[in-house]
Amino acid sequence: MLNEYQSNRTLNPKLWVGDELRPKLQEGFIKIAESFYDFLDIEQAPILDILIIGSNANYNWTQYSDIDLHVVVNYLEIGNNLYLVQNYLQAKKSIWNSKYPLKLKGMHIELYAQDLNETLHSSVGVYSLMHNQWVQKPKADVITINDDLIQQKAQPYIYEIDKLNLNDNELEDKIQDIQKRLRHLRQSGLDAAGEYSIENLAYKYLRTKGYIDRLKELAQRFTMTQLTIENAGHAVNVAEVLAKHVIKQNILDESGWEMVMNATRGVHDALGQWKHPGKCTMIPSGNITMKQVPHQVLGIDDTGHMQLMHPDQTYTYPGNQVFEIPRTPEWQTLIIQLINKIKNGGRYAK
Repeated sequence: MLNEYQSNRTLNPKLWVGDELRPKLQEGFIKIAESFYDFLDIEQAPILDILIIGSNANYNWTQYSDIDLHVVVNYLEIGNNLYLVQNYLQAKKSIWNSKYPLKLKGMHIELYAQDLNETLHSSVGVYSLMHNQWVQKPKADVITINDDLIQQKAQPYIYEIDKLNLNDNELEDKIQDIQKRLRHLRQSGLDAAGEYSIENLAYKYLRTKGYIDRLKELAQRFTMTQLTIENAGHAVNVAEVLAKHVIKQNILDESGWEMVMNATRGVHDALGQWKHPGKCTMIPSGNITMKQVPHQVLGIDDTGHMQLMHPDQTYTYPGNQVFEIPRTPEWQTLIIQLINKIKNGGRYAK
């Protein structure tokens, strides 16, 4: 299926002067692409070309459009099993995006290893950085987008979402990273001129295929799992465990605290919120400073004493260690549940 629509009258002036690439961008883009190629670790397949493809090589760009740099190689020189080669390159691309979120003038720079034998529709703009000239010029009046381009844009998200696992210790960070990039895709669709941009069409493709809902569902399931811990095969609610500790019904011992730390992905560190903002932390002291901490923090020490701490204040606890729960959107539900359970238990230490 091909989609046709009206476009802008000029190419993106941040990259182009007329139809010529702005000075110094060629050298800079090639340097980035070569670094990406080195990161792929596929020296047996040399670079055949480096291309600019997508909205920023066409007249359907928006202020939110990505800069798509395609490093052209021969997949068959990497391996005979093209399925494994594609998955390897997608995995490396995913890691690259997480480690090096590059931008130029507010535009994300997306890199992709393109197979030599991959063909694009004849009306799609393609610019060769290695030869500093157009392989095929885009048309200014009506742009035709091939579904292959849309699927190319969506494929990294499909790969990453398919690989998400509730047992992954880095799941939260991965979900947040994908959601952030998906919001960027959707933003391009909100721009009037970009209704039919490749980025927006890719987002719609992901939504139609159920990947957006799948990611939301996984995020919800992950949040719920963080409110319980496993103890001898029985689900134990973290809020309930902490509430019983605070009202002195069941003071936590070392193993109990360890279960709480595991369930909340807590970090043992004297620097607490300074070094780990927004994460649950265990401070090996009863003296707490909230200087330069931008959010409130609920503190519970090993004796059951609990205080809601405010920014730029200092606090002293009777115990030897303090478990900190930041009052941020991620942990607000846990704090509310904890306080409600304490109130139901008849005691709340202020």
